[in-house]
Amino acid sequence: MSERAYDFEYVNDLRILKRFVQAGSFGYKGFDDEVFRRLSSRYPEAYAAFGKERKQDVLEKSKRSPYIEGQKDTYPNNPDKPFYLDKLEKLKTLMILSKLGYGGREMSMALTNAKRTYPEAAAAFEEEIEV
Repeated sequence: MSERAYDFEYVNDLRILKRFVQAGSFGYKGFDDEVFRRLSSRYPEAYAAFGKERKQDVLEKSKRSPYIEGQKDTYPNNPDKPFYLDKLEKLKTLMILSKLGYGGREMSMALTNAKRTYPEAAAAFEEEIEV
């Protein structure tokens, strides 16, 4: 195989793999597709890099939260407000990472507990998060 044909195949494989990751196939949410499995095992570094890139993009898009902004104005003199807002940020981040396919048993338990503690926030974040 010529070097040029190899380069074309390599670039094409990476494009396909990136499309899989952008479509939501990462971590435990990986597609059960032979092409995807072959490419992700053939190019594990690229797979990880594409997953990291998508994670950063989604976290950046979800940085601003109307729900959290609204909570900042509620009871502004409450001394526990910073702690509460920090918990809301952590809940939102856990929800995003879970939707992206990150985490394991421990993260799933933390997410479940946080959703039970702040059900109203969890419902609001479900609507806000675009993954």
